[in-house]
Amino acid sequence: MKKEVDSMELPNTKAFQDEFTRSLLDSPEEVEEGYYLFKSDTGGYSMLWPKDAVTDGPPFYQRTQDGFEKIIFDEIDEEKNYHYSFSTTYSTYGDKVLDSSLSLLSSSIGYKGDYEKIETNKTFIYYGKSQKKLNTENRSTTSYRFFSYIVSKESQKGLEFVYIAKCLDEKSTKCNLNVEEEEKKALRYMRYVSFNKD
Repeated sequence: MKKEVDSMELPNTKAFQDEFTRSLLDSPEEVEEGYYLFKSDTGGYSMLWPKDAVTDGPPFYQRTQDGFEKIIFDEIDEEKNYHYSFSTTYSTYGDKVLDSSLSLLSSSIGYKGDYEKIETNKTFIYYGKSQKKLNTENRSTTSYRFFSYIVSKESQKGLEFVYIAKCLDEKSTKCNLNVEEEEKKALRYMRYVSFNKD
């Protein structure tokens, strides 16, 4: 953790009880109910981090100096039957390579549609969504995917953001996922992303 606190004072949340995840977070104070602030050590951007989401070290966390950072993190609750997964990739290309960045995102998700352009005060969000049925021998679930490439208006910085919401199992356990609420949540994450000026 970037701000030292006594271990006895650590919040009883998965993010702060996990040593590696804790090392990434700025403070044990929530910036919104249920969320901490992640300020990247690249110095390039910040975003919301759910209080019960965790990540491991490489390959789930990768960073190359100040120009690249990739984080894969998850929030899983078996009792409540949900799995939220996040993947973020930061780069210093911004909108210089917008078409190829969107093409890479589409390819990784398996998306063939267009992107909606959403404007905030300081960013443009190129947003898409899809769903996919996943079946294994023992489980069945639908994966709802919300994804974007977010670029700064003030600098050549960009962040690929992928949020996936699904029930762990739709066959044997009740699935209470509200897709509209999950989309609102995804857009809130994306709108909250902020980039530092060069």
